[in-house]
Amino acid sequence: MDSCVDHHVLNHLSNERTLLAWIRTSIAVIALGIAINRVSLFLMEIHQLVPELRAVANSHIKGLGVGLIVLGIVILVGAFWHYVHVGRAIDAETYRPSILAMGLTSGAIVVMGLIALVWLF
Repeated sequence: MDSCVDHHVLNHLSNERTLLAWIRTSIAVIALGIAINRVSLFLMEIHQLVPELRAVANSHIKGLGVGLIVLGIVILVGAFWHYVHVGRAIDAETYRPSILAMGLTSGAIVVMGLIALVWLF
């Protein structure tokens, strides 16, 4: 096999590994959203059943859980779009890394993390 072809194949395989990493990340974000949502429902139920317990019954935390689920779905859709875009750029030999996509994804996760941090205190 020609070394140019080997390099081309390696680039596509790397692109696939990156997509799989983003898929794992989106699954983790969605699972965290579901867990937070279920915990918030549990806390609200406990507060209704035993009001004298000092359980934190914050209905706003449900929004954090839903937001994380939506963020996980957006990450998954964005990862697939990025995979297709990078695959085409590799074939055309015009690939350039996207700082904007990484910045937006990181920013969204930071915002959700800050919301969770506020909720904990």
